[in-house]
Amino acid sequence: MSFPTLSTLRRIGIALAALVAICSAALWSTALPAAHAASYPRLSGDGSSWAGNALNDWVTGVKAQGVTVDFNPDGSSQGRANFANGLSDYAVSEIPYKGDTADPQDQSFPGFGYGMLPVVAGGTSFMYNVQVNGKRLTTLDLSQAALAKIFSGQVTQWNDPIIKATNPGVNLPAQRITVVVRSDGSGATAEFTLWMKHQFPADYAKLCAKTGGCNASSATSYFPYQHLTNFVAQSGSNGVTTYTASTPYTINYDEYSYARGVGFPVAQVQNAAGFYTVPSDTAVAVALTQAKINQDKSSANYLSQDLSNVYAYKDPRTYPISAYSYLIVPTVTHGSFDTGKGSTLAYFGTYALCEGQRTMGALGYSPLPMNLVLAAMDQVSRIPGIDAATASTIAATKKGASTGTANPCDNPTFKPGDSPSVNQLVKTAPFPAGCDAACQAPWTGIAAAVNDGPGTKGGKKHGGGTTLQPTTSTASTAPTAAAGTGAGTGTGPAAATTGAPAAVAASVACDPDTGICSAPNATGDGTQLVANPTVIDGSSTWGPAQAALILSGIVAVLLIFAPPVVARALDVRRRQRLAATGPGEDAEADPDGDGSGW
Repeated sequence: MSFPTLSTLRRIGIALAALVAICSAALWSTALPAAHAASYPRLSGDGSSWAGNALNDWVTGVKAQGVTVDFNPDGSSQGRANFANGLSDYAVSEIPYKGDTADPQDQSFPGFGYGMLPVVAGGTSFMYNVQVNGKRLTTLDLSQAALAKIFSGQVTQWNDPIIKATNPGVNLPAQRITVVVRSDGSGATAEFTLWMKHQFPADYAKLCAKTGGCNASSATSYFPYQHLTNFVAQSGSNGVTTYTASTPYTINYDEYSYARGVGFPVAQVQNAAGFYTVPSDTAVAVALTQAKINQDKSSANYLSQDLSNVYAYKDPRTYPISAYSYLIVPTVTHGSFDTGKGSTLAYFGTYALCEGQRTMGALGYSPLPMNLVLAAMDQVSRIPGIDAATASTIAATKKGASTGTANPCDNPTFKPGDSPSVNQLVKTAPFPAGCDAACQAPWTGIAAAVNDGPGTKGGKKHGGGTTLQPTTSTASTAPTAAAGTGAGTGTGPAAATTGAPAAVAASVACDPDTGICSAPNATGDGTQLVANPTVIDGSSTWGPAQAALILSGIVAVLLIFAPPVVARALDVRRRQRLAATGPGEDAEADPDGDGSGW
């Protein structure tokens, strides 16, 4: 009987290892959509710098797959105008062209069919640069009333009583506040002034009256800073961020991602429950469960947002100034936008909605809830020229989400088996320190984690929404007030929080230079909200990537340990044969001379 030689076995082993490696690569490749780079023409778009870091992340992602998409973060107003005038293939904006939340200064409107689709969520933060006794102030608590008065020019000193009231024990400097605002038309400004108009109409009216740069009856994309001597205007999110980082005693407004990018602190803003939060991915996700989504498919503003219920939401975990940002896309060919560009735009939009959501938390944004991802994919399907590969990806995503058998996009907000409208980030969002078990009870469970929008079952409907509020008075329990004027004297709806408990108890020790305070002792199991967002792995199913990972590990183990084990076994067999036949017959027993004895 003939047996394969050791050299033959080695060749077979190498071939098997190569085959397994090829299979592993094939399995890995199924986790990514095919790029078809050669068939995707180059795209150009512009708009929101608020969402600019998210767009740049996606542009880099598709570039690695051979697809070139350009994006210029020149502001939402310019982006909307360029898109309407046919100067760009797509736009990014936080507000629509028309409607209650639109900017009345917009004069350019698309003369062709278009659609809006949400692509990312985030929070408008307030980055500041303040030093106390030579140290950077790293913890600053601000009530919403204080923000309204700072940004309307009524509070101009860092040691103003309304700021001191929420920062007990901190030696706030007797320095003028330099307020840094956007000089260009921006969605960040539109969302911020919309909040001010809704929550603090008297302060917003004073801003408009003093500057002459806005109408108190509507929000504006162009921040009015005329005649305000302590205000400085800079272009773009990078402009206000750079100026604030390099100039002492400044404060600005923009998406949280920018402050994180330069390592500067942002103010902890007091929410309607009396707790101070930053716009982490979870805090934004909690807030946006209260966003009312336009579900009228015949409307040009389909899927646009109404944030009126977000601002005063009383969940202790919420960040009150949160919003969605939108991709604006053509639904017909026009001008230079043909079906070739449409195929690229559909691919890019699908990438942003699927793979692109995985990194949003770490970047300073919050990923879209799955029900809005699915609704946005329906909008992508309307883009002329969408190719079969992209359409297949959308179909697979919708099937996996609807059947509950998979999480095709590995979206952190989604858990297979739950409704796509249930946001996992909300279910797992930590409560702030000082929120005890009684405080937490009304805000736990499925009901508090449901997002409005298409696919919502038995919950929120367009027009009415569902604003969850505490079922008992204990839900608004917060740390003891450090001072009686914590929330200021705003005249809008938020004024109801006047005298609300501050986030820092009077008995808590605070560093007078940095503002860092020891956390108050929670009487329940509340955990401290921190500035660093956490990205939660949304995948709980077995897929190609997991199989490939295990298979690759097995191959690595075999390649390391199999050769010496096989060689040792063959050597033992050769020695046994040699002992039985004698040294004179060794050559005949080992005709190949490889030591195998076969």
